[in-house]
Amino acid sequence: MRFNKTIAFSIGLITFACFVIAQSLMLKSLFLSQSGDIGPKAFPIGAAVALILCAVGKMGTEGRRPAVPLFTRKGWKRVALMFSILISYVAAIHWLGYIISTLAAVPLMVLSMSEKSRLTPLVLAVFAIAVTAVLWFIFEYIIMVPLPFGKLIEALVY
Repeated sequence: MRFNKTIAFSIGLITFACFVIAQSLMLKSLFLSQSGDIGPKAFPIGAAVALILCAVGKMGTEGRRPAVPLFTRKGWKRVALMFSILISYVAAIHWLGYIISTLAAVPLMVLSMSEKSRLTPLVLAVFAIAVTAVLWFIFEYIIMVPLPFGKLIEALVY
C-alpha cells in the first residue's frame, strides 16, 4: 500500500473518529443506568466506529491506486447537488414526514453520488426501503426518538 491522499484522508478520518469517541466517553447520562436508557454516548460512539470502519475499508480498497484529485469541477457539482438534496430533504421531513421524505431522498442521494449508473430502479427502490426501515427501527425502538409524521400528512389524517 502506497501513501497517497486517500491514505492521508483516511488517517485524518480515523483520528477525528477517535477524538469523537474520547469526547463521547465524557458525556454523563441524566438517567440511571438501570432504566434501560443507552444514554447520550451510544450514538456518537457508534457513528465514530462506523467512520473508522469506512476509513479502513477506503484505505484497503483505494489505497493501492494512485490518488486522483479530491474534487474536480464535476466533483464540486456533485457536492452542490448533494447539498441541495439534503436541504430539500430537511424541508420535506417537516411537511411530508420521515417515511415519504426518506423514500424519495435516498435514491436521489445514491444517484447523485454514484459515478456509474449501473443501478436499476428496482435496486434503488429496495435500497431506499431498507435504509428507511432500518433507520426508522433504530430511532423508534433503540434510541427511542420518534420521527416526524409530517404536517401535511397529519392534516390529511386528522
